[in-house]
Amino acid sequence: MYRLPFLHQSPQFSYRNHLVEYLKKVCIEKKLSHCCLHLAVYLLDVFMDSHSIIPERMLLVTNVCLLLAAKTEENNLTIPKISELNNVINNRYQLNDYKTLEVVILIFFHWNVMYPTAPHYVYYYIQSAIDEEDLKDKCIGMRSLFYDLHACVTEYLDKIIQSCHYMQCYKPSKLAAGIIAVSRLDIGLSCWTEQLENITDYKREDIETQISILKAKYPFVSCQKCTGVHLI
Repeated sequence: MYRLPFLHQSPQFSYRNHLVEYLKKVCIEKKLSHCCLHLAVYLLDVFMDSHSIIPERMLLVTNVCLLLAAKTEENNLTIPKISELNNVINNRYQLNDYKTLEVVILIFFHWNVMYPTAPHYVYYYIQSAIDEEDLKDKCIGMRSLFYDLHACVTEYLDKIIQSCHYMQCYKPSKLAAGIIAVSRLDIGLSCWTEQLENITDYKREDIETQISILKAKYPFVSCQKCTGVHLI
């Protein structure tokens, strides 16, 4: 799938951490999915990378990216209304501002915002992430083991939106495979299985880089599009 170039040149980069935390907070309050959150962050990163946005409009851009992500990932009952998102920020903008900017962002993305992100693949892979072999010599059952795995996966999904480098430097399918692998390690299982290899089409050696950066306490990413090495 064609993705717009990402040059790591956003003039608003210093606002990113605050905006991501804001998106996480709203998604929790509105009960929106990880797929929605990650798509909103992706759209925001790419749009900011190509535009100079005045600080007073940053939350408007962020809310519109979330609105587009929700329209893509959520069902009709959970898609937040424009008025609801505006209310979160004390009705800072006119409702027409949202509609106008929504068209601007859609035009920028050539009317296609259906980009797969790591959670899409994670929720597919996780169905085969534990098998009967994993239960040998274990004192807990499949359900408990799966709950532990799911908790670890959720932590790593939160981790990878803290830096644009995770989502921009690695294929979402490979990043998702890495998340499953390190989550298995965290709960005392082997890193990879033949079943996972079959469903992901990745061998253990294919995801070594992703495993390393996810396991590191203070990971860094060497980015060819940036100058130097960026701490995450």
